[in-house]
Amino acid sequence: MRKLEETKRLKSSEDKQVSSEVFDDKTLKVLYKLAKQGYINTLNGVISTGKEANVFYGYDDDMMPVAVKIYRVVTLDFKKIKEYIAGDPRFKTHGNKTRQIINTWTNKEFKNLSRLYNLGLRVPEPYTSLENVLIMEYLDKSEDDHSAAPPLNKVKLKDPKIVFDEIINFIDKCYNEADLVHGDLSQYNILLSHNHPYVIDLSQATLRSNPSSRMLLERDIKNIIYDAKKYKLNLSYDDILNRVLNG
Repeated sequence: MRKLEETKRLKSSEDKQVSSEVFDDKTLKVLYKLAKQGYINTLNGVISTGKEANVFYGYDDDMMPVAVKIYRVVTLDFKKIKEYIAGDPRFKTHGNKTRQIINTWTNKEFKNLSRLYNLGLRVPEPYTSLENVLIMEYLDKSEDDHSAAPPLNKVKLKDPKIVFDEIINFIDKCYNEADLVHGDLSQYNILLSHNHPYVIDLSQATLRSNPSSRMLLERDIKNIIYDAKKYKLNLSYDDILNRVLNG
């Protein structure tokens, strides 16, 4: 299968330690299952790497580009993850074994993405998830540039006011329509695709009913205000918070 050939090629080109953490035997079996289902045909390279997961650029059986997110088993903060899951009634049973927790964490991101995407919010469309692998829409930079959409911290915005207005609108709709709070929103997990901000990394997103949601909402707003200062935008914390809470 081309899937394994590409995976082995990634192993030889990436740092060996990171590769062994990402492409363990169980994860390879999951990738095989997804390949048989037509979700993956090839994996062509790394889009991003992080403490929790790596995201790869690939194609499905229709040769359409996809983003393949693989949660790394050995580097996840399980104490933090269990706290986020424990406060979510959608995942009352998640087990205590490492793999069970990771699988639930991956499924949580899939469900959060689905919830937001179905409401028309700008997040990558989730296609499927299986155990520690999530397959979703690949976001490119523009019509003329099909490289991966960059995070806001790596671009110079041409019209920052419009972009940050859209981000604030996202926070508002996420809270009032999806009943979710991102919980870790910043310029590092907002991608600029076709001049619009798309929010990623939704695994930790918390239901509005969670006792910690207010604190997390306030933190998200403060982060965005801080990021906007780079463009000399003076956003009002009170105005944004009141808009969201009274939305």
